[in-house]
Amino acid sequence: MDYVLPNELVDGMIAAGGKKAHVSIKNLLLRGFYSGSALGLALCLALTIMHQTGLPWIGSLIFPFGFASIVLFGMELVTGNFALLPMAVWAGKTTWGKTFRNWMWVWIGNFLGTGLVGILFAISLTSGGTADLATGTGDWVAVANKIIGLNKANTIVKYQNLGALGFFLAFLRGLIANWLVCLGVTLALVSKSVPGKILACWLPITAFQALGMEHIVVNMFLHTTGPLLGSGVSLGTVVFWNYLPVTAGNIVGGMVFIGMLFYSTHRSTMSDVLPPVHDEKLERELAAELGAR
Repeated sequence: MDYVLPNELVDGMIAAGGKKAHVSIKNLLLRGFYSGSALGLALCLALTIMHQTGLPWIGSLIFPFGFASIVLFGMELVTGNFALLPMAVWAGKTTWGKTFRNWMWVWIGNFLGTGLVGILFAISLTSGGTADLATGTGDWVAVANKIIGLNKANTIVKYQNLGALGFFLAFLRGLIANWLVCLGVTLALVSKSVPGKILACWLPITAFQALGMEHIVVNMFLHTTGPLLGSGVSLGTVVFWNYLPVTAGNIVGGMVFIGMLFYSTHRSTMSDVLPPVHDEKLERELAAELGAR
């Protein structure tokens, strides 16, 4: 049956969270690097399509292909881990210390992936620094200016200029973003087939992108590439007015509204809800779906 029951899903998520807590630093960095680079590539494609069509929602509809690849390949995305690992802690399968270790190294891996893609696109969109972004024309120049505009808007205009209210709004939008992203992760894990996984995760990811919410890994790409293109936004401004509140919001959105909610309502009182007869196929599928190998 192409369906994982909710109690089986939660039990599998807990087991996988415990295993993720012991993944080597090398693999956390490599898997995190892939995830960051995939989202950077997907976002640049989405921005290009938005410009070419003049229809922002089409770009948002295309964007989830990068996320779908992360789910299918069992890679590490720090925002998904914000929901998964606390469930393992509450079940006694790991500790908060190991959870924070996972979050830190995956965050760094995601940043390195988005950073490399940002450097490559900064070179490409400016034709090796020869394009005039102020007066130039064409898709590449337009996309470069869009990234610059988003970099300024999502640090200075929307947040720094509003002071404490802006900091809270960045946190709030980060919370909503990862509520939707972790909903996409969970929906994908309910299906065992490739089409089912892709279809299930697509709409929540489209929603967070179309709504303009704040996802820390997507922001890593925007706020690395923007300054490289000449936005003039400082690293300190990016870290304080975006990375810090958005990461905190992503943690609360994933941990509370997905991890805690699912754990509280579907956590079995039994030690294991997997079938009493050893079902290697089901165990393998749960492990692979959750990147626990």
